[in-house]
Amino acid sequence: MPTSRAARPPRNFTIPTSNSGRGNVLKPGKGVSVYYDLQPPNHWPEHQHTTAQIVIALDPVEAVMRWEHGGHRRSETSTVPHVWIVPPGSPHSAEWKGTAAMLVLYVEHDYIREECGCDLAAGAVLSLGLLARQDYLITRLCQKFHDLCHRKRSHSGLLTVASGTLLAAVLINAHLLRATGPAQERGLGENRLRRVIDYVDAHLRDSLSRAHLAQASGLTEHHFSRMFKASTGIPPMKYVWRCRIHRARQLMETGQWKVVTVAAETGFCDQSHLDRQFRKEFGCSPGSVVPIRRAS
Repeated sequence: MPTSRAARPPRNFTIPTSNSGRGNVLKPGKGVSVYYDLQPPNHWPEHQHTTAQIVIALDPVEAVMRWEHGGHRRSETSTVPHVWIVPPGSPHSAEWKGTAAMLVLYVEHDYIREECGCDLAAGAVLSLGLLARQDYLITRLCQKFHDLCHRKRSHSGLLTVASGTLLAAVLINAHLLRATGPAQERGLGENRLRRVIDYVDAHLRDSLSRAHLAQASGLTEHHFSRMFKASTGIPPMKYVWRCRIHRARQLMETGQWKVVTVAAETGFCDQSHLDRQFRKEFGCSPGSVVPIRRAS
């Protein structure tokens, strides 16, 4: 995918091709190299890399992804922010039908073995929104790269690579856990899962139950719970709790909300309930993440 114009590639790295972005270059690192840009519509013909490739659409975009591994061909289409993981040596092609912030992480085989203790044997397309709600670190790192793509901030090359390396480790481990965990049962289809995610997002301030989510999916409560956990690795109500606490932190970090208002907006009983759960998840109070206003 995107091409480096000025960077020296690390060992065992294959230079990507077909850069049509707005000028960012590849940031090479030891184990993980990082490319980010505001990518216009583009088509990348079939190619392959000696590294694993993690392509992240940080904005909604219609993307068609095709890849091959172990003699099997896969094809998926997404219209929402997503993560596409491609194993090393896997022929793949892609098409973006719109402009969106793009982050590409090229991850060397030795790094995957050292970090995860195994090989990356299979590719997948995962919902970025779902992953971000399961791990707030993904939310923070992706927001930093989103801001970089949209020119809202700048980073040194060293910090960019460090952030990309950390994000690669988190995403690969999440993918491996999903692929090899105990929930081997077939999960919810993409459309059902999207309906449930959208329903939770729209009703965070309301009283949500497992029955409400099952109704949104169109399944019985027991069947829904089992399939939701197979898809996400966590039970439905734990997912709701993570959505609430992560959304609460996002609101507090804007510096524009009071704790009591955030509690009401995200479905907590009251301010003290939010405070307890916030400390449990993040180890600090909600007020401690409010940005410090500098005197002008």
